[in-house]
Amino acid sequence: MKISKEEIKEGLKKLPFIRKDFDKYEDINDTYYHVLKDLLKYPNAWCYAVWSKRGPGKTYSLLWLAYYSNIKFIYMKRNDADVNLILSDPTKAEFDPSPYKPLKRDKLIRVTGVLIDDGIGAFYEADNEGQPTDNLLCYVLSFKKVQKYKGFDFSDVDIIAFDEFIPQKGERCYKSEGENLLDLYMTVRRDRAKRGRPSLKLVLFANAEEIATPVTRELEIVDDMAMLNDSKQTHFYNEDRRILLHHITNDEVPITPEEMDDIYLGMQGTMWFEKAFLGSFVHNDFTNVVTRTIKRSKPLIEIIHKKHAYYVYFNEDRNKYYMCSTPGKCQETYNLNRENEQKRFYLDHVLDLREACIEENMKFEKYSMYDLIINYKKFFDV
Repeated sequence: MKISKEEIKEGLKKLPFIRKDFDKYEDINDTYYHVLKDLLKYPNAWCYAVWSKRGPGKTYSLLWLAYYSNIKFIYMKRNDADVNLILSDPTKAEFDPSPYKPLKRDKLIRVTGVLIDDGIGAFYEADNEGQPTDNLLCYVLSFKKVQKYKGFDFSDVDIIAFDEFIPQKGERCYKSEGENLLDLYMTVRRDRAKRGRPSLKLVLFANAEEIATPVTRELEIVDDMAMLNDSKQTHFYNEDRRILLHHITNDEVPITPEEMDDIYLGMQGTMWFEKAFLGSFVHNDFTNVVTRTIKRSKPLIEIIHKKHAYYVYFNEDRNKYYMCSTPGKCQETYNLNRENEQKRFYLDHVLDLREACIEENMKFEKYSMYDLIINYKKFFDV
């Protein structure tokens, strides 16, 4: 999706922390991904969730934009070990693990990392000897310790970037990750408006591993992500919530002939290929999300979850359950915002409903409803 000169002009008015001259930047309408384009086209958004196949240059584009425009930002990785590794001294190892390595090569810039404590540090511009100068580029934080940063002063930050906000398959994550991320956002945001600072941007990058995660659940964007995935479109902007979802497809960033190597040819036709080269959520089963009529169905259970009300209907003639948001006068109500109700619903119904789903006797109006029933223990401690 190309961006016009008029869109650039209008976007820049609302993004004062971005440089106005692009003569030394690059063509943002080329065949690479540019986070700058998302910022310019949707300047009113506060959250940008971007996912793709492997390797279209998501992190690269952010690091270069921030360096070029001298934007201070927070760069987050999931674990302490991730932060410790990327901030390690390349002169003491056989390789440079820094995310700035491609930029050092392509833009001939000098950057060095400084590890302050386990899971926290910063990247600085480096002098000719490779030593850090006074020019701080970004803070580097481990998401594991996000709760400990409430006393820190990040008033100079304009962007929070969480790299790999969707965990890799098999990687451990915690139920509270989404809430902790938003708490950090509020800590950094603090009194920006009173000080005349522009809106703080939250940028989320990931590969297409799993659509339902602690972060996507807390942001309540799971259904919009599923809708975008099904639509085959690239962007969905929720104007009311000011959240942009962007699925980088091969139409935007085409696979080059150089990428069509041995593994590209050898893995075609596999689920892994669809994830790695097409950016599809192959680990998610969307066949359970359908639109069904509730005629001749009996409302059984009302489920209150967060600010939503869901209803489970049962069609006795077909022995089928359907979960949707259409209200009905139910026999039972469970408020899952209460701990005891969470446990009671689990004991009374969750296992039976899950079994009905496994036996193809239960369908759902939205993916978040399916996720709630099938992955109940990822939501609650029962």
